[in-house]
Amino acid sequence: MNFLSDRRMINLNDIITFILVLIFPILLPLVIKNPYIIHLFIMTCIGIVLGMSFSMAYAPGLINIGVAAYYSIGAYASTLLVKKLDFSFWAALPVAILITGIISLVTGLAFIKAGTFTFVILTLLFNLALVQALGQVEVLGGWSGFVNIPRPEPIVIPYYSAIDFSTHTSCYYLILVMLLLIVLAFYGLYSSRIGRAWNAIRQSSHLAETLGVDVYFFRVFAFVVASCAAGTVGSFYAHYFGTLEPVTFGGFASIYIQLYSVLGGLDFPILGPIIGAIIMTFVPEVLRITSEIQPIIFGVLLIVLILFLPRGIIGSLHEARKMPIYDKMAKEIRAWLSNKRKTV
Repeated sequence: MNFLSDRRMINLNDIITFILVLIFPILLPLVIKNPYIIHLFIMTCIGIVLGMSFSMAYAPGLINIGVAAYYSIGAYASTLLVKKLDFSFWAALPVAILITGIISLVTGLAFIKAGTFTFVILTLLFNLALVQALGQVEVLGGWSGFVNIPRPEPIVIPYYSAIDFSTHTSCYYLILVMLLLIVLAFYGLYSSRIGRAWNAIRQSSHLAETLGVDVYFFRVFAFVVASCAAGTVGSFYAHYFGTLEPVTFGGFASIYIQLYSVLGGLDFPILGPIIGAIIMTFVPEVLRITSEIQPIIFGVLLIVLILFLPRGIIGSLHEARKMPIYDKMAKEIRAWLSNKRKTV
């Protein structure tokens, strides 16, 4: 292995780890047959993408409280194209992403120009205003929304058979493919000079600007890409559930999306939302927390995280590893294991 440089060795190890981690979700439906558990994993995948969207906007120093707005734009655009214009899901999906991208570009140019603090308020207001508009305009379904939204059409594979999306398992694999593609795209951006520019802007936008970094452009770019990712899973959500209501994308949805990212750790824009979404999806189910009190609990949890665990679970574990007590405990555990081997 001497012909590989250290940098390439690290990349090879990352690739091997990524493949091993990917094996579990691929084999999951073969082990778990309960449709409801598969449904929870589908919702986890959606939550991961939404959390990653929040984290991407945060990468250049933006706090986007309105991720749910662009999530809803993707969902409603796809639904209207299918229900009103007789598009197939596969034709509606890229158009819905494009519509989400155009709206996010227009709003992003205005919101980001107003400043980072005003940006937070404007994204929240846009989210609330959009929900009201969706509820008030009958063409957009009104407060009753849409029902009987069709599932994605089967994919016909030559010399094989058609992949039907009427089951939870097939929908799980579809959202898993979407998630994988988005993760790869995001990872590529974070690893490129664009990601380095985002990091420099988040550390100090003024210093980055003096070094020739176009702060405005890179922030708008991150905002649009993040919004398109949210619109992508929004389209999937509409066709998976088959129903759509404006209240689904209200203010509480934005709180959940923030928690997906903050709980895992904002410094870990991909792994953080994965950890956060898994916890936020499965823990309420295990504890049987009703939907009525979920917003209260999650709102309090967000405040607690910001005050006492600002780096999230992963960041706090990294900090703990640097503490002297961690090294002492690790040495004691290694010594204990060594003594056990000798006695055996």
